[in-house]
Amino acid sequence: MEHFFQGLEGWFNFQPIYKHMVDSGKDGNHFVEVGAWKGKSTAFMAVEIMNSGKHIKFDVIDTWLGSDEHQMGKLWEDQDVINNRLFEVFNKNMRPVEGFYHAKRMTSLEAAALYDDNSLDFVLLDASHAYQDVKADIQAWLPKIKSGGILAGDDYQSDWPGVVDAVTEMIPAPLTIDWVTWIYHKP
Repeated sequence: MEHFFQGLEGWFNFQPIYKHMVDSGKDGNHFVEVGAWKGKSTAFMAVEIMNSGKHIKFDVIDTWLGSDEHQMGKLWEDQDVINNRLFEVFNKNMRPVEGFYHAKRMTSLEAAALYDDNSLDFVLLDASHAYQDVKADIQAWLPKIKSGGILAGDDYQSDWPGVVDAVTEMIPAPLTIDWVTWIYHKP
């Protein structure tokens, strides 16, 4: 299937880690994306999984209610946020790849509690960018990663000091930075 994520509203700049995870992934791997907005990154990952022919489980976690940063500037004016339609829009956007992801409408911390420790191969965090929230997400999800797995996140940049500060504090070295994506390989 051809990628269609470019036509979806939202932000997505971590294609390299998603492509790498699918390319290096194996049947039976389990990936989680935390924070999906309207599905741009989810669509990319689902198409990559579909095209790979691998049986990779892909869960997508979001409240689809927006977050505090959506109250800043134009995001707060988004009609899908105002009218509580984010989940509806996400589902509509994801129709071409139904069956290649599982959406779980809940908070990041509620979702993390559903997974056993050392059970996930890859988790990408891109939910709230507030320091305390990023810190709590890392604390909740890092134990869920298998040895040899990857915990990563987006927006490791000066525009989001809460992300930078929480990651710097919570993630042990070595940490890889790929443009604005932080990547931690769990030993």
